[in-house]
Amino acid sequence: MDRFRLGDAAELAGDVGPDPRLIGVLAELDRPISLEALRALIAERLPGQPILARRVIRNGPATWNASWETVELRVDEHVYEVPTSDPLTTATELVSTDFGHDIPAWRLILLRGPQTCALLFAAHHVLLDGATAVTVVGSLLGADLRLPELPPRRRTPLGFLGLLAGANTGVAKTSLLTPITAGFRLATVDAPLAPLQAAARRHGATVNDALLLAGAEALRAVAAARGERLGRVVFSVPVTGQARPGHRIGRNEVAAMVVGIPDQDGRDDAAQLVRIAGRTRWRKLLAHGFPSAGAFAEVLALLGRLGWYRPLFSRQRAITSLLTNLRGPSDRLQLLGAEVTSLTALSPSLGNVTVVFAVVSYAGTLRITVRLDRSVWPEQDVLTSALASSLDRLASPAESPTQSPAG
Repeated sequence: MDRFRLGDAAELAGDVGPDPRLIGVLAELDRPISLEALRALIAERLPGQPILARRVIRNGPATWNASWETVELRVDEHVYEVPTSDPLTTATELVSTDFGHDIPAWRLILLRGPQTCALLFAAHHVLLDGATAVTVVGSLLGADLRLPELPPRRRTPLGFLGLLAGANTGVAKTSLLTPITAGFRLATVDAPLAPLQAAARRHGATVNDALLLAGAEALRAVAAARGERLGRVVFSVPVTGQARPGHRIGRNEVAAMVVGIPDQDGRDDAAQLVRIAGRTRWRKLLAHGFPSAGAFAEVLALLGRLGWYRPLFSRQRAITSLLTNLRGPSDRLQLLGAEVTSLTALSPSLGNVTVVFAVVSYAGTLRITVRLDRSVWPEQDVLTSALASSLDRLASPAESPTQSPAG
C-alpha cells in the first residue's frame, strides 16, 4: 500500500459530479485493428507503466486517508471493444460513466464501426494527470514521450509566492457561469501548429498565450450572442509540477495558473499577445516555484471532507473557463499496421464552468476540444466559429510587426 499524496487526495475529493472526473485521449486510426492483437500488444507494454496497476482503497470519508494498492491486471477488463458510428460521440458517452475503483480506473477501448476505427484511453483524474496521460498513451501506442523539462525549483521566496499564482480578483457576472448538469457535448477545432507558433514567437509569446487569446474571444462571442458584454475573461491553466529528487513526475503533480485576459480595448493582436505573454510569464514562474501546489490541494481535500466542494464551486466567481494544453507526438504513430490520424484530448469540468478547452498537438496539428455543458449547446457554432476565426487570424503572417503591407 502507498498512501495518497495531497494532489491525489484533492483530485478524489473533486469527484463530486454531476459527471465523473475522467480524462481521456481519443486516437483515430486509418484502418481497423484486431482486438486480440491489441490486447496482446498492451499486455507486453503494461509492465512499463506500473502506474496503471494501482487502484484506490478508501479508508473512511477523508480522501487524504486513501491509499494505492498495486494489483495484478487482467487485460480483458481494461481493453475491450465498443461499437460506434461516431467515435467522438461514443467517447463522450463513455467518459460520462463512472468506472468505479474496484479495479484500476483506466480503460483502453477500441471503438469500431463500418466506416471508422478509433482508440479511447480514459482514466480517472486521481490515477494520473493530463500530461502523464499523454505520456502513458504514447507508451502504449509505441511512442517515447517525455514530460517537459522544468527549471530548478526556487523555494524561497517563490515557494511562498507561488500561492499568488492562483490569486485572482474575480470575474464579472455572466450567464456562462451556471451550475453544470449531467451530460455534455464535445466539439473540435483544428489549427496548424507551426504558423501559430511562429506568430506567437514574433511577439515574445507562446502557443498557449495565443490559445488563451482565442479562447477568450470565443467566450465573448457566446456572451454577445446572449446579449451580454464579457470584458475580462479569466482562465485556470494547469502547470506541470516539478519532480522531487528521485521522484518521477506522475499522478497529479500539477499547479494552477490563473490568467486574466482583458478586453482588446482597441489593441491589435500583436499588442494583446505581448500583454498576455507578460502576465503568463511570471505566473508560470510562480506556479513552478510552488511544490505540487500542496497548500491548495490540502484545502481542496478538506472541502471534500466537509461536503463543501460542489456547493462552493457551483457558485465560484474566480474563473470563467479552464484551458489545458498538452504536447503530443511530433511524428505520426503506427499501431498494428494502422496509422493514428488524429489525437483528441478530453478533459472534465466542475462546478459552474460551462466551457472547458483541452488542446493537444499531434504531427504538426493542434486540436482544440471544447467541452460544452448543456446550457451552451445552442451557441456551439458561434463558439467554434469564433475560435477558428481567431486562430486563423493570429496565425496570419500579416500580424508580424515587421512585415510591410502588400503592394
